[in-house]
Amino acid sequence: MSAYPWLARHVLAPTLDTLRGTRTMQRMGELEQLQWWPASRIREAQAQRLQRLISRSYECVPFYRRLMDERGIRPGDIRSPDDLACLPALTKNTIRAHLEDLLVRDVPRERLRSGRSGGTTGERLDYYSTREERLTFAHARWLLSLEWSGAQFGETHLSIRQMTAGTSGRETRMLHRASLRLQRLERIDTMRVTEENLPALVSLIQRTKPRSLFAYPSALALIASYARDHDLSCPTVHAVCVGGERLQDRQRAVLQQVFGSEPCIRYGSNELHSVAAQCEAHGGLHIHADDFIIEVVDDDGNLLSPGTRGRLLVTSLHNHGMPFIRYETGDIGALLPGACPCGRGLPLLVPLIGRTAERVYGANGRCADAMDLDIGRALPPGVVNYQLVQETVDRFVLSVVPAAGNEGNSWDPVPGRVADMITSATGSRPRIDLHLVDSIAMNLSGKRLPFISHVYPATSRAERDRR
Repeated sequence: MSAYPWLARHVLAPTLDTLRGTRTMQRMGELEQLQWWPASRIREAQAQRLQRLISRSYECVPFYRRLMDERGIRPGDIRSPDDLACLPALTKNTIRAHLEDLLVRDVPRERLRSGRSGGTTGERLDYYSTREERLTFAHARWLLSLEWSGAQFGETHLSIRQMTAGTSGRETRMLHRASLRLQRLERIDTMRVTEENLPALVSLIQRTKPRSLFAYPSALALIASYARDHDLSCPTVHAVCVGGERLQDRQRAVLQQVFGSEPCIRYGSNELHSVAAQCEAHGGLHIHADDFIIEVVDDDGNLLSPGTRGRLLVTSLHNHGMPFIRYETGDIGALLPGACPCGRGLPLLVPLIGRTAERVYGANGRCADAMDLDIGRALPPGVVNYQLVQETVDRFVLSVVPAAGNEGNSWDPVPGRVADMITSATGSRPRIDLHLVDSIAMNLSGKRLPFISHVYPATSRAERDRR
């Protein structure tokens, strides 16, 4: 560790903790030790935190008091993650309908921090957490994930992601700016990642020479492909971290080519912050198990065994301002059986994570997960920016931004190749309308989604209600 990262870790950051009344670095130290515990000890600690969360939710949260009383559940009935199945999933629509009753009654309103989800599904979600959850627990998880990717706190870091509302109060803003400076962290709003800004963004990376870089895969691949196509040399970025979207093979390839390192995948959300991340082994995502419990269930709510894909339900063990218990994130994935070769005892999540809304429907009623369709295999070399939209059960629109040099050829076979993939997945052959475009539009959260569906058959109404 060089001089400044050591100073930042052991002197400057603890001083900032004292000034703002947080304990981020203390929590960081706890997590660094806990990650090496045996899996059985981690599960025991997890169960203890769950018991405290359930007891407090019953005592202080009207929604959970009423829910548990109606079901005849006492706090002592939920003693381990296996017992959580007696409670229903917490959907986004439930939160919207019962927001005030989900708040912890003995936490003063001024201590709560309001937030809003990114809006990937097209509608934002309002929620609350506490200052401690955001500045102590969530930040410590982020620092640990940074270590897993091979970077250190205090080394130059560039973050390109959705910017949330600014902090209020002069003193709070000053401390926030001080935090960014001591971390050597520069932040760019992902909404600035547009075609006209690509030269400036490449120049920024060349100038700052970040040790680590975080962004949505679609945004970072757009920057990297611009640098590649215009022969602009970028510095090697030791830790390239991506999250918020599924990393596609073509995006992975261009990021490795331009930045010289294997990307590390992270999983989280605005509501939950960092939940899981890859380590240097680049295998499964280590779940921050002292802070979260992840369950995988089928469409009927039945628990699925490790290795089987289903809907992800996440319980946050530290948000004591507004508990997220069995929160349905809208994501689909699977727990990974076994242990990581790195030796950490934390449970693992399969790196391939999709969205429940990303389902392809055939005219025959069959459906498939869009993340199982590798559309990139049907496209000419160099293309990393495309979007498939299902307009009806038998018609799709494929929009593609051509890579430099392949604008005028190699496109005739593409619709047939994509139709073959969808036919293989659903048993029904659709029509594919191909459009070559200059850009793919961003959604509310600044993402360029690879798949969008405008089809909601009757069989998916329950799924739509959960959003």
